[in-house]
Amino acid sequence: MIESIKRLHAKLIGSNADITLQVRIYHEVSVIAMIGLPLALLVNTVIKVPLVNFVLSAAWIVIVAMYINSRHYGRFQLSFILFSAGTSILMIFNYFINSGINGPTLVLYLLSLVFILSIMPTRQYVFWILMNVGIVVGLLLVEYYNSEFVKVTYANRSDLFLDTATTYIFVVVCIGAVLSYLISSYQREKNNALTASLALKEANDSKTRLLSILSHDLRSPLNSIAIFLETLNEYDIPPQERRFLESKLLDETKNTQVMLHNLLNWTKSQMDGGTTVNMVRLNLSEIVSSCLLVQQAAANIKTVKIGVNIDSSVELIADLDMFKLVIRNLINNAIKFTLPGGEIQIHSSNDSGYARLHITDNGVGIPLERQGDLFKLNAASTYGTNNEKGVGLGLILCKEYTEMQKGRISFSSVPGNTTFTLEFANASRLGAAVLPTDNHLHREFTIRK
Repeated sequence: MIESIKRLHAKLIGSNADITLQVRIYHEVSVIAMIGLPLALLVNTVIKVPLVNFVLSAAWIVIVAMYINSRHYGRFQLSFILFSAGTSILMIFNYFINSGINGPTLVLYLLSLVFILSIMPTRQYVFWILMNVGIVVGLLLVEYYNSEFVKVTYANRSDLFLDTATTYIFVVVCIGAVLSYLISSYQREKNNALTASLALKEANDSKTRLLSILSHDLRSPLNSIAIFLETLNEYDIPPQERRFLESKLLDETKNTQVMLHNLLNWTKSQMDGGTTVNMVRLNLSEIVSSCLLVQQAAANIKTVKIGVNIDSSVELIADLDMFKLVIRNLINNAIKFTLPGGEIQIHSSNDSGYARLHITDNGVGIPLERQGDLFKLNAASTYGTNNEKGVGLGLILCKEYTEMQKGRISFSSVPGNTTFTLEFANASRLGAAVLPTDNHLHREFTIRK
């Protein structure tokens, strides 16, 4: 019953998402007036004031017409102006035929002013206040100097008290509805502003940390590259030492390239609409093999052995470029924190409708105090076992890109053993005709292989 009333109320007034606060206040008061005026007609019939009932009937017709014009035809401004003008004129008549200063009309003018000020822009306040006060003062002056213009309609004191009481209750309900909307709106806007402020602060903090990371970690490899190039250019170096410097120069360049690649991808992912997801059917074994073609050279430099045991029949649903970037970052991360001569194992599992990829290394492990913030942007990056640097964005990208593909990433780590696990929907779980196979990937893998 209560839910039905709430749905009916929302239909009559309008939803928060589609209709502004001012329009909803107007609709709310209009609905209250459409319900309250017939009750007032009943009261006036009891106290025998037929002329007042004529004015109230006219007001009810104006309110209903303007409500329909606003709620169903969307002409709120026109409706409100006609509503305010029409009711003001009718209240002038009501003042003279319903006991003047001794009747309820002045209270209704006060309600009208509160109602108008709650809806109209602040720049129009002076106009509406002066108009309202001018009408009331004019009515009082006319009655003061020409009391014969005002008709006393109450036959006895009980009629006066009944009319005053019902008018007061109507005014209280209307003002309560207006204040309720204004207070709830204020609280909602306050909460939204607080949320936006916290989000902005977090974004600024992230930007500050990112700039700190870049200024610290990019300066060093760029300086090293510059020194290597100056040395090669200015000095006559024996061939063996030259090859050594060229090898170091190449390593520094590759590390810096990976850092910049992660930075650009992360920046793109933060931009609204900067990253699109194209979910297709992918063969897990082929994806991992193509990624290892790129990462194997880095593993060979550190004499890190990579073992692969992936079921060639496992297919999953993911975005090709995103999925490859995630795998490359995880493999690169494993190489980075594995000691020279260490080992990395890459294997798959397939159950419960999900395909899982596990990347395990026997490196230094992740300290317990860092595990809680592993997927967050930290102010300082971590050096690898061979002093490899990074800006700390690789794992952040892995998490963000994995979740954008409706996948999950998790890890477990103790000293000497760290495993990262990716979990994606198995293609067979969604049916053979759901998504197309990416034939371009198959051609690319065949050529590169």
